[in-house]
Amino acid sequence: MEKKEIETWLAEIRPEHVRLKDAVETIVKSLLTSSKIEFLTVSGRTKTVQGCLEKIKRKKYKDPKKQLTDVSGVRIIVFFESDVKAVANIIENTFHVDHENSLDQDSLLSASQVGYRSVHYVCDLGEKRVLLPEFEGLAGLKFEFQIRTVLQHAWAELAHDRNYKFSGILPRQIERKLYLYAGMLEIADKGFSELSAEIDNYIAESYAETERGNLDYELNSLNLEQFVRQWVTENELSLKEYNFKDGFNDLIKELNSYGVTNVRELNDIIPNDYAREIKKFGRKSTIYGFVRDWMIVNDLKNFLENVEVDWFFAKKDMEFLEDLLSPEECALLLTKVGWDPTEHSE
Repeated sequence: MEKKEIETWLAEIRPEHVRLKDAVETIVKSLLTSSKIEFLTVSGRTKTVQGCLEKIKRKKYKDPKKQLTDVSGVRIIVFFESDVKAVANIIENTFHVDHENSLDQDSLLSASQVGYRSVHYVCDLGEKRVLLPEFEGLAGLKFEFQIRTVLQHAWAELAHDRNYKFSGILPRQIERKLYLYAGMLEIADKGFSELSAEIDNYIAESYAETERGNLDYELNSLNLEQFVRQWVTENELSLKEYNFKDGFNDLIKELNSYGVTNVRELNDIIPNDYAREIKKFGRKSTIYGFVRDWMIVNDLKNFLENVEVDWFFAKKDMEFLEDLLSPEECALLLTKVGWDPTEHSE
């Protein structure tokens, strides 16, 4: 193809590739969310005409229409190596994969090599999906996926993707250090993935132990969350999600000050009628809210005397507790905890 012909072709297909990139990005985010795979980013890009021309020239493509497979691309950055495999399975089951042009950079490294690691797929939407009206005009258009962990992405940004000081030909002693540090990143990547799996196994074992009635294990952030979630499910209640798990350390300190050090003791402080009362009130609460309610209602005197707090009551919190405590007890509680200043600024 002549350069002018290639430019015309690229100008014609680029708008469809922008649509394709947007569609694939949306599909992937939805699939990852529904599969409960946590990700840092899912970001798409479409090359400019000039960018495509430069690649065609650099790679010396004879047939750009067949050989240029990454006009559009979507990069998926996940947290652990196990997530990379899970995302790869989703891609293979969702899109039509061009296996001839897809590769796993990690598998290309010899046993003595470290460096750029990423899984690449070349795909199209597949025969069935392109029949849908929203994908009209996108049949046969190929795009690329890159799947990386956060640490793989950090290495790629430093040493591969960007024209940064780590790229190019370096003095041998500096290059050796660079690859030693890359090896450390690879070890850390595998280590974090193993730790993630161990945490998942611990949570599963804690659930099984709870099911068997064995609650005599020391309280920590993992089994605290698992126990409360399980209790909420068993009592057909609603849990208000609150993405602030760092606060679990403070909550466990409060429980320890209250005298609760293991899961059995936590289970024992749940008031007998608490689940029924909260259902009647129609209240949703967070893990923090449920556990603090249990301490307050079970033994207010213990809570007032031994637990240090740095949080406030919202109006709905007190409205619920007013049904379970006497007016005098509510007054004592408010003296210790106080109102949320954002609700009572006047």
